[in-house]
Amino acid sequence: MDYKRYENESVEELTFRICSEKDNIGSWQDVANILNELLGEEYTESKYRKSYQAFKKMLEANQSKFSDSNAQLEQIRLETETLKKERIKLSDERVTYNRLIREQARRESFEDMIKNIVCENTQPIAFELKQSDNYSSSQDLLVHLTDIHTGIFIDNCFNKFNEDVLKDRIEEYTSRIIGLKKLHNAENCYIVIGEIISGLIHNNLRLQNNMDLMQQFKCISELISIMLLELSKWFNSIEIYTTIGNHSRIVAKKEDSLQGENMDLLLPHYLRARLQNVDNILIKDNDVMQDIAMFNIRGNHIFSSHGDKDKPSSVVQNFTMMFGVKPDIVLLGHRHTNGMTTIFDTKVIESGCISGTDEYALSIRKKNKPEQTISIIDENGLVCIYDVKLN
Repeated sequence: MDYKRYENESVEELTFRICSEKDNIGSWQDVANILNELLGEEYTESKYRKSYQAFKKMLEANQSKFSDSNAQLEQIRLETETLKKERIKLSDERVTYNRLIREQARRESFEDMIKNIVCENTQPIAFELKQSDNYSSSQDLLVHLTDIHTGIFIDNCFNKFNEDVLKDRIEEYTSRIIGLKKLHNAENCYIVIGEIISGLIHNNLRLQNNMDLMQQFKCISELISIMLLELSKWFNSIEIYTTIGNHSRIVAKKEDSLQGENMDLLLPHYLRARLQNVDNILIKDNDVMQDIAMFNIRGNHIFSSHGDKDKPSSVVQNFTMMFGVKPDIVLLGHRHTNGMTTIFDTKVIESGCISGTDEYALSIRKKNKPEQTISIIDENGLVCIYDVKLN
């Protein structure tokens, strides 16, 4: 074989390499001949043989130390890897901690908002109890007041809506409720209220809104208070339930919204403070889930949600499986159109909106008159439903 010296190869490295090939080369003299030629020397084979044997002896004697060094290096590598993992964990924990602090701060801010609205700036309505007949009948009214969208300003070829129009429509709706009470001699009234403000969920809503969230809330809450005060003169009792609408969350992005950060949840607190002197108005809480109202009218199970999380075709099955109770009537809003569907003998009633057709609806080629539903209920369930159009 033609042996050569590698570039930058030292004498010691060359000697060790060629000597290691002794079994392939032949005798030690053959090894010495190759090395002398490559190095330009005239050493005997004994010189190379003894040097190689001494080096091998030293290498074998220190082999354990080399192994220990490798083990140490591996241990260092593992510890470095563990340290990196701990740093990542610490970073994740810091992010989680900061998120929790932000959420806590937002909750405290929301609580301060409640205190400011309900406790500090809300005075009870002075109300002198009116002596009236104690109504007795076999029927009650189930009234839906949903998708009000207070604060939005609409002025298009199909619809006009502002604070004054809202007031007129609430007054008109109140009159229609009283008219149906007289027609059916209804004894009690159950009202489900949801999505009271326009909110921030669409960019074009921000442009159309002429009131901020607080102004929107105060405006509609006062109108509802006056509405309930008037209705209290006509029924033995009025029960109020609230469902949470997607418009009423206090942040635009759904994924950034925290549980409970919804202006609709403030309404019961406001109404209790404002109407505390009216004995026959009962403001009810949703005991099982915040966004689902569950109550009973003459033995009929009534469930209601806003409708953004539920479809008319599946809501009966979902509620029955969730709560172990089959509803007799389900109220939904959100789709801005009155309607009724029968699912397994359950009446799914959808109500429209108070605000009417806005720019967003027109942009997706939707149009409908402002409308709501009023249902007549007796012990056998739904007697009839009124398709109430509002001007």
